[in-house]
Amino acid sequence: MATLGIVVAGCSSTDDAATTGSPSAGGGSSAAESSAAESSAAESSPAESSAAGAPTAASGTDAAASSAGSGSGSAAPDASDPAAYIAKLMERPTALNITEPITGDIPKDKTIAYLQCGVPACVENGDALESAATAVGWKVTRIDAGLTAESIKSAWGQAVEQSPDAVVTSGVSRALFEPELAKLAEKKIPVINLTSADDPTNGITVGYGYGPQWTTQGKILADYLVANAGDQKINAVAVTVSAYANIGMIADGLKTELTAQCADCALDTLDVPVSSIGSDLPSRITSYLAAHPDVNWVYVGFADMLPGVPAALKSAGLGEVKIVTIDQSPTVDSYIKNGQSVVMSAGFDVHEMMWRAVDYLARTWTGASTEQNTAVDGLPVWVFTKDNIPSTTEYFPYVADFEAQYKKLWGVS
Repeated sequence: MATLGIVVAGCSSTDDAATTGSPSAGGGSSAAESSAAESSAAESSPAESSAAGAPTAASGTDAAASSAGSGSGSAAPDASDPAAYIAKLMERPTALNITEPITGDIPKDKTIAYLQCGVPACVENGDALESAATAVGWKVTRIDAGLTAESIKSAWGQAVEQSPDAVVTSGVSRALFEPELAKLAEKKIPVINLTSADDPTNGITVGYGYGPQWTTQGKILADYLVANAGDQKINAVAVTVSAYANIGMIADGLKTELTAQCADCALDTLDVPVSSIGSDLPSRITSYLAAHPDVNWVYVGFADMLPGVPAALKSAGLGEVKIVTIDQSPTVDSYIKNGQSVVMSAGFDVHEMMWRAVDYLARTWTGASTEQNTAVDGLPVWVFTKDNIPSTTEYFPYVADFEAQYKKLWGVS
């Protein structure tokens, strides 16, 4: 039996010259990526089917108009009522929103190549992929994708040369690997894209954490503000990074929902350079808030942007300002639990997405339906605060037993 290879690319950087995305929140495209995208014509029309001949994940669906994928197995939350919507999403999800087991025999002896970027989160995501692959009898090898546009493109070139049977990418704009994506499409190799701004079209077979799902994240943040503002007028600012297009999508979704729910609410935008993350971002946020004393809510792009921010706010006498964000890290989880400015986070579980990618491929290669797997509103979503956060010291899954649930769907122990 032929050996199959699956290539997964995951990347992040805090270097202005780098053109990668956040591995935890999922980055979009940097200025360099945007420039490359303008010169590419490969994204001009939607793909009719995936490179592997299987249906692509739905794109163009407005997930904000749908219920968020809470995975609780009960009735969908009322998206028109902010308080009810948030209360429902604060219940820890219990299901994957995939119920159909795979009845065919999942092929064995497959090789998964993981294109791994140079930050810890990419290693952790690769570990999650390896665990999922091992469960179905596949092997994982890792290719160093680095952090720069050059190293990413080189890694994709290696993937093309290896002629894998599938490719999964995370947090990297297709502008960086458009020629390689076209070559993979010619070989009918499916590409699974996690946490980016790119829709699943033109060679990208499936998207988890993309456009409409980021819009839903913005709605969730806005509804949390509305549900928890009390009698206080909301004067908010969204701290974005133009290098990460998906963060802008979240901010846009936040603005749309806030406008719809609260005519008197205000939202401004503070766009910061990617190089400020891990350096002077706390002082940039503090300086903005000092100059805008009416601001009482702040949306900060993703968790890795927040270290040092609560301490800077406290030192400046701005500790009453409330911060919301997406995804998790032990540092930010501690801020939430200890009441240090950050009051909530909402998001998707990227570890679960890695298992979902293996589930998609297993279904594709056994002829099973992938409809539930790729539903645009099917990702489990969770809103956590100091009252329901399960840990402040280590990664925690959103669906506590998601690995066991996938194994049951796959018929493995």
